[in-house]
Amino acid sequence: MPTQYGQIAADLRRRIKNGEWPPGTPLPTQTELCDEYGVARATMTAALNQLRGERLVTGVRGQGTFVLDWKPVRVPLSRYRAVLEPGGQLGPWETACQQAGVTGSMVTVEVATEPADADVAEALGLTEGTDTVVRRSRHATLEDSTCQVHTAYYPAQLVEGTPLAGQEKVVGGVYGAMRAAGIIPTSADEHLSARPSTAEEAAELTLMTGFPVLTLDRLTRDQEGRRVEWLRMVIDPTRVMVVYDGLPLTRPAR
Repeated sequence: MPTQYGQIAADLRRRIKNGEWPPGTPLPTQTELCDEYGVARATMTAALNQLRGERLVTGVRGQGTFVLDWKPVRVPLSRYRAVLEPGGQLGPWETACQQAGVTGSMVTVEVATEPADADVAEALGLTEGTDTVVRRSRHATLEDSTCQVHTAYYPAQLVEGTPLAGQEKVVGGVYGAMRAAGIIPTSADEHLSARPSTAEEAAELTLMTGFPVLTLDRLTRDQEGRRVEWLRMVIDPTRVMVVYDGLPLTRPAR
């Protein structure tokens, strides 16, 4: 059964989406909202906190609560084609942000060489605990706020001596760096699902714990059929829209 603050949040959400308070405008004061809904301040605070966690509103100290104008950045499947050639300056996420007219970046958080655990070994066709992988942990930012958490794994023997094994940011995107190293990305499988965020993920994405996130797992193979990258993305769906565009619906003519 919905909580009282949940019911109020749902009604406020409806009113915002119906345009009663356009983006950039303030909501009524908390006192006014308490009087309108006939609830205590703590209940209204919980309702507004839920809307803040959904990024529908934000609080401005001394000024009130304002409706946000978040428009998710479209991240199309075709983003990969734009960054396959080495030498570019922008990766897939940065390209998508540029096309959307917003500021986005890919920030390297940690690079480590470690034994493949069970999940990574299965994904990359390696031996658990024996074969080693390079793990690259990165944050995709939008206007300096993290909206995606990326963790990618590469067979260490394959990428040793390439920028993929280095500590610095891979300028121009991973696929371009692969091609420069003679590893030609040829095919990729993606699996998209949704689940509640963990406490750690919520903290990284500045969401409420348990708020839904998208998870996208991508396995890339090269020209020889080798599994060269396994990437897991944890995505804030309020700021990122994953788009599968240009998919063929019929078999190509022979």
